[in-house]
Amino acid sequence: REIVDYLFWFFASTGKAPIITDNAICFMLDRIFDNWCNEAAYLLDRTSAGQVDKAVEEFVFAGPFFVLNMANGNPIIIETNNLQMEEGPQYRPAPVLSSVDKWLTHRPGAKVDVPEDIKNHIRDRMLGIFFSQSFDIVDRGIGTKEDLNFGCQIALGFRKGPFDIMGDLGEAEVSRIMKTFERQRPGFPQAKDPFSAYQDFRRYLLVDEIDGVKIITIRRPQAMNAINDDIMDEIRAVLEEDSNDPSVKGFVIAGYGSTVFSAGADIGKFPEMLGDSDASVEYSRSCAKVQLFMDQMEKPIVAAVNGLALGGGLELAIRCHSMVAAKNARFQFPEITLGILPGIGGCIVPYRKWPHGAALFNEMITMARPLNSKEAADIGMVSEITDDYSELIRAAIGEVKRIEGNEKRIPDGKVDIPEITIPDQPMAGK
Repeated sequence: REIVDYLFWFFASTGKAPIITDNAICFMLDRIFDNWCNEAAYLLDRTSAGQVDKAVEEFVFAGPFFVLNMANGNPIIIETNNLQMEEGPQYRPAPVLSSVDKWLTHRPGAKVDVPEDIKNHIRDRMLGIFFSQSFDIVDRGIGTKEDLNFGCQIALGFRKGPFDIMGDLGEAEVSRIMKTFERQRPGFPQAKDPFSAYQDFRRYLLVDEIDGVKIITIRRPQAMNAINDDIMDEIRAVLEEDSNDPSVKGFVIAGYGSTVFSAGADIGKFPEMLGDSDASVEYSRSCAKVQLFMDQMEKPIVAAVNGLALGGGLELAIRCHSMVAAKNARFQFPEITLGILPGIGGCIVPYRKWPHGAALFNEMITMARPLNSKEAADIGMVSEITDDYSELIRAAIGEVKRIEGNEKRIPDGKVDIPEITIPDQPMAGK
C-alpha cells in the first residue's frame, strides 16, 4: 500500500491523473471503453455507425466509431473482449469488428438524421452497457466510484461520469434501462446494491489524513480545479463532519496537481441572473455558506496554494486561517475584466486581514493585477513559500500545528484604504 500511495502522489505531483485499479481482466477504464465500443458494433444490425455516434454525443465528446477510426481500434476491441470472455460468453467481440477497416461516420457535432425510435434504441443499449460495467467495477472492488466517475471524464471523454448520468436520470429511469438491457443482452452484470449506494460519494474531493490533519484536495483538473456548487457543498460536509472530531487537529485545502489551486468559480449560472437583483443576492449568499462556516470554526484551516488561485478559488483560500504557497503561486481576481466584482469576500477580507497590502488589493480589484508568491509573503498574506508541490503539503501540515489554538479571525472595524488611482491608460492584469 505504501508503494501505491507513493506512486499516486508522484503522478499527481507531475500533473498526471492516476486512478487505482485491482488486478482484474482489462482493469477498470478498459472495461468501460472496450465494451462501449463492442456494444456499438452489435447495434449495427438496426443502425449505422454515424447514427450511433450521433445518438451518444449527449454523453461523450466523440462517438465510439469515430474514436475507433482514430485509434485503429478494431483489433484492440477484439483482443480485449476475447480476454473478457473468461467471465462469460456475453463479452464475445462483435463479428463485424474483424471485417471492417474504417467506419463510415462523421466528425463530432456534424448534422446526422437519427429517427427518434432508433435514437432511443441506441441510447438504451449504450447506457445499459455503460451502467452494467460501472456497477460491476464497483461491486467487485475493481475500482472506486470516485475514480471511475473521474476517469471516465478525464480519460474517455465522457461529459459526465456514469454515476452522475444515473443521478440525472433518476432511479426509475435507470431501472427501466437496466431491465431493457437485461432482456436484450442477457448475462451482463446488474447492480447488487440499492441505487442510493451508487450516488453516495464525493465527486470532486480527495480526503486524506496525515498526522491528525485532514487534507482536502479539489480534484477537477479537467476544469483547472474550478469550483462549483457541488464542490463547495462537499468541502463544507467534510469540515462539518470532522470539526467536532477530537482526533482531527485541523485541515489543509489544496488543488489537485502542481499548477492550479483553483481557477475560480464556474460562471455558467451568472448569465441567467443578469438583471435579477434578488436572485443574484440569494446566489451570493448560497455560495458563501462554506466561507461563513469556516469563519466560525475552532480548528485551523490552511490553504496550500499550488500555482493559480483565481477568483472564487482565491476567495476560498483567503478565508483560511493561513496560507502557504509554492513559489509558482499566483493570486488574482480576473473576473473584474468581465465586469464582475469578487463578491464572496474578495472586496473586503484581504483589506481586513492584511491591511499593509491595501494599495495592492486596490489594483487587484480594479485592474485584475496578479500577485506572485513573494509579493503575497511580503504583505503577510502567505506565511511560507516552498520550492515545489511535494514540500507544499508538508509545510501546510506544519502550519496547521503551528497556529493550532491561535487561529487568526477576520478583524472587525474600519480599515484605512488608500485612494484608488486609475492610470490614464488602464490595462487589465498589469
